[in-house]
Amino acid sequence: MHQPLTPRQRELFNAILNDFLAEGFESFTIEGATRRYHCSKSTIYALGNTRDAIVRRVLVSFFKEVARRTSPPEGKVSSYSRALEDYFQSITSALTPASTAFMRDLATEDVAQEIYAVNTAAAVHNIATFLERGVQAGEFRAESTAFVSQLIHRTMTDIQQGHYAHTLPAGQAYHALGQLVLQGISKNSIKS
Repeated sequence: MHQPLTPRQRELFNAILNDFLAEGFESFTIEGATRRYHCSKSTIYALGNTRDAIVRRVLVSFFKEVARRTSPPEGKVSSYSRALEDYFQSITSALTPASTAFMRDLATEDVAQEIYAVNTAAAVHNIATFLERGVQAGEFRAESTAFVSQLIHRTMTDIQQGHYAHTLPAGQAYHALGQLVLQGISKNSIKS
């Protein structure tokens, strides 16, 4: 459990988070942070006792906010299709500030991969719940919601690993995945 941050430490923490999102964190060092943020090592070490502990704390905080912003609504859902679309849109919005460098570092740093894996598993659980309930309600058809969920999990992991970075930024890739899941690729040509 971490001690509450002082206002100065909170300001430093937010600056580090914003810089991670903009530039990635591969080159983050304690020495470099003291120069960049004009603070003492003791101020930096208040955020974590090692470089990896600081990176972990910043990433956990970021992904807790992502989880908060994408948290499924409480109570009865009137449309699982709408709820699933909103969920993917929330992921897209939450990850919009994440640069290509940030996503690259998520894919290459062990501490980041672990945090991302936990958050991805939670997201897939939420998506699978929407899918299963949507099938039960007759809104979706799926031969196997378990297969669709595993496919989504694999794709979300591939997005994080940067496999589609040359095609779409991560946030947009999540949006495209959501559209593919909800609408497929066929164009409805039936006119009313």
